[in-house]
Amino acid sequence: MSISSDARCISYTPGHNVHLIHGKRLAGFDDWVDAQAYADVELDLIQLVVDGEQRLMWFHDIPALALALAASGGQAQWCARYSSLLVPGGFTSEARRSFFYLATPERVHPCKRISANDSEDARSQLG
Repeated sequence: MSISSDARCISYTPGHNVHLIHGKRLAGFDDWVDAQAYADVELDLIQLVVDGEQRLMWFHDIPALALALAASGGQAQWCARYSSLLVPGGFTSEARRSFFYLATPERVHPCKRISANDSEDARSQLG
């Protein structure tokens, strides 16, 4: 299933980048619960354990998530409402981010990226 790790991804669907609006919703910590997470780079999946229940999840840049989780020892916070994982200390790790928008395996979509045919206006807005 390895469609992960396109550094030029511009998608904001589950499993991809956190959009600014989505990020603002994450500021309220009422929906967050403790979780343990493991990123399996070979299988291209994340094992998430919440309240003793295991869930398989996906993220488009598993290596970055693995770096963040290594810095936290796998400790994380899970928000099921927004399908988001917060990895404490992730921003100061080599991953350079703490929030990850996860998808279930049945919701996996390939990365979208800017192509040479995209307009200059579209590219400047992403920029």
